Amino acid sequence: MSTTIVHDDSRAEVLSQQRPQTPWGRRTASFRTVVILAVLIPAAIVVGMWWYSDIAKPVLMIAVYLPLQLLASILAAIAVRGTKSALDAVIIVLAIGATIFSLVVLVSVLWSIITKGLEAMSAAFLFQNNEYISPSTPLGYGGLGHAVVGTVLIVGISALIAVPLGVMTAIYITEVRGRAVPYVRFFVQAMSGVPSVVAGLFILTVLILSGALNQSAFAAGLAYAILMLPTVARTAEEVLRLVPEELRTGALALGSTRAKTVLRVVLPAAKTGIITAAILGVARVVGETAPLLLTALKNDKTVLNPFGEPISALPTYIFDNVAQPYPDAVIRAWGAALTLMVIVAILFTLTRVFSTRGPRR
Repeated sequence: MSTTIVHDDSRAEVLSQQRPQTPWGRRTASFRTVVILAVLIPAAIVVGMWWYSDIAKPVLMIAVYLPLQLLASILAAIAVRGTKSALDAVIIVLAIGATIFSLVVLVSVLWSIITKGLEAMSAAFLFQNNEYISPSTPLGYGGLGHAVVGTVLIVGISALIAVPLGVMTAIYITEVRGRAVPYVRFFVQAMSGVPSVVAGLFILTVLILSGALNQSAFAAGLAYAILMLPTVARTAEEVLRLVPEELRTGALALGSTRAKTVLRVVLPAAKTGIITAAILGVARVVGETAPLLLTALKNDKTVLNPFGEPISALPTYIFDNVAQPYPDAVIRAWGAALTLMVIVAILFTLTRVFSTRGPRR
């Protein structure tokens, strides 16, 4: 038995004018009043203590305002929705407080780096080196050009080593799927937790103290590669898992070998994700200082030979100048920190751009 549905134009017009009901989103006048009081009363108490007491402002916010706000939120939740909502109020207040605290710290750090780093910015500072100056030399002479060149050399060497190894490790885990996959994944995860100074000590004891290498850009690049490898491998593994299985089975059904399927189908489909993995690996190590102090040392002149002699990089340039008792040297360190921050921001922006594209279908 079939049912005939008759279209009624007048009924359709009435239905189109209706609005969806959201009873869970309704807020009564009493609810709004209680919430406003729960926000204003702790704030008013803390503002009064801010002006009329000598308590340090951070202590006032953490030791006075946060407990008062928690207490007010719990009382407001109990008054409006009962005792079961008290824990929800605590979680909401702590989450908002943690977010605000993180934003305040982040903005404070960025403001300090930008305002103090801009004092050092000039064409000479960006392109000159420190070969003929001392820490007490005025700010208009010398710069971090040699450190930028050293950073590019060291990071470039580490990327040339870590990116292919990381991608091949990800291919072994996701495509080959051999018996050693659990052990390889375990070691990759373990390497991701290795402190940066341990990577520098490893290169120092195994290659430098044994006489196989000098303290140079290449030795520092090897230490950076140890730190970069797990980031690249884990990110590339996740990207390769996003490639549809139909692409692999389709290529194999057409007679392609496993190697050709990986090289001509899987890797091109995950190209943007692999680029993202490489950029994340570079951003992971570009600011590390401890490995450079053991493997690259410092050099006030521009060094282009990655095997010849010690070399400076932006992290060691900052480390060396920030401890100097001269104001101009400290300003140089702030300028180098701003330069390094801009480089990392560019890298993460590129990561965001490539990651939004996703794997090609």
